[in-house]
Amino acid sequence: MVSEPLLPNARGSSGDPRGPNLRAAVLVLTLAFPALSMASQPDLPDGNGKKLIEEQCTGCHSLKPVVSLKQGQDAWKKLVVKMVEYGAQLDDKEVDVATEYLTKHFGPAADAKPDSPEDKIAKRYIEGICSSCHDTGLIRSTQATKQEWLDIVTRMNGLDAGVSERDVDLLVDYLARNYGPK
Repeated sequence: MVSEPLLPNARGSSGDPRGPNLRAAVLVLTLAFPALSMASQPDLPDGNGKKLIEEQCTGCHSLKPVVSLKQGQDAWKKLVVKMVEYGAQLDDKEVDVATEYLTKHFGPAADAKPDSPEDKIAKRYIEGICSSCHDTGLIRSTQATKQEWLDIVTRMNGLDAGVSERDVDLLVDYLARNYGPK
């Protein structure tokens, strides 16, 4: 995976991704992240798996990006398995319990309208090109304005992401609409 940051100011002043700004940010996050993950957690709905999610997920990150994802069962399972690979202590049964809980409470909205053809194209870019280098959870938890998404997509295309010129606006519109500032 490419370690290219989504937002532009994560590099050092020289443009080197290992620059002093990044090292300082990593140090601050390493020290602050455990405390931040416990502060101001969203209340989770009751159900089988709630305690598991609270205990396993908040050891590394806040639940805020988790509750905002609204993914289907396959996407949740893939993400939970990835978290186990990163060190979450879940056995196979607990992976299934966590996946079911997350799908039930944070799955796609039942009353959601079907995707437009443009949204389907944008999702294919995210699930194909974007996720070949970036975790889709990171993409979906990034909140950026339309201009910031345009800058990100343009920068990624400069790194040979391969989004066609005609689809850049379509993808940027989708990202800003679904992952813009709240």
